[in-house]
Amino acid sequence: MNFLANPVLARELRGRIRGNRAMIILVIYLTIIAAVTLLVYAAVANSFRGGISDPEAGRGIGKAIFLTVMTASLIQVCVITPSLTAGAISGEKERQTYDLLITTLLSPLQIALGKLASALAFAMLLIIAALPMAGIAFLFGGVSGTELLIGVAGLAITAICYATVGLFWSTVMRTTLAATVMAQGTVIMLLLIIPFLFVVGSLLTNSFDGLPGAVYIYTMGLLLSAHPFIALGLTASFLSNGEGPLLMTVSSEVGDLPVPSPWLVYIFVSVLLTALFLTLAVRLLKPVQYDLPRGKRQGTPHEA
Repeated sequence: MNFLANPVLARELRGRIRGNRAMIILVIYLTIIAAVTLLVYAAVANSFRGGISDPEAGRGIGKAIFLTVMTASLIQVCVITPSLTAGAISGEKERQTYDLLITTLLSPLQIALGKLASALAFAMLLIIAALPMAGIAFLFGGVSGTELLIGVAGLAITAICYATVGLFWSTVMRTTLAATVMAQGTVIMLLLIIPFLFVVGSLLTNSFDGLPGAVYIYTMGLLLSAHPFIALGLTASFLSNGEGPLLMTVSSEVGDLPVPSPWLVYIFVSVLLTALFLTLAVRLLKPVQYDLPRGKRQGTPHEA
């Protein structure tokens, strides 16, 4: 079946756009980002003695506005996106339409992709709606097109990954509330456990003293690059120091080591997690059939 002709996708898109809920979420989302950006602009402008007339003020203000918009957008993507898909399947169970859904001619993959794509369409709308505010940074300078593209890629892959987390828990739990709690809890756990493991690993290896070893750099680099805020923050820091967008060097005990940019590693890890959660969700969507031999009432259940 043509993906765009998926009836689940068409139904979910119509249901998500109709009503005032989508508009309210969009207005609140943009209002929060605009308010935070305005406060940061005022604070950074006042930090320069000559105000915005200072030659260095433009680059500083532009950088601050860009980082503020991207950070605020990433925070809200982490909060909103899992909730968009947490009720995708559990809502069908609550409305007692789940059995009808899985007995249609649609495959479990088509059902999952239809539910996922409709939520991602709204998530991408939120991301795109915030880009004009990020574009204000180009009026002041201090930000390159490469940084904007990397930021948008990071937001998009984060939305996709966390949407599949919500979809997975929606297939596991029977109520939308429980699925939302588990999805949000999983995201929070991922965001908190990575810095914790980094600190514990650094203390155990005593890597805070002197230059780290090669094994530590690649291991902890992979761990930190799985965190969206850390990965994109490190990428912005490296780009500001003149490093390339794809490959950079890190000092170690054995000299400078080439390492891939954190945002590339983050995208790779996120794609793997997305594939994992989507596969699990599809498997859980498969209905159970029973072999009923003639003359017997009970059979052995197996997945379709």
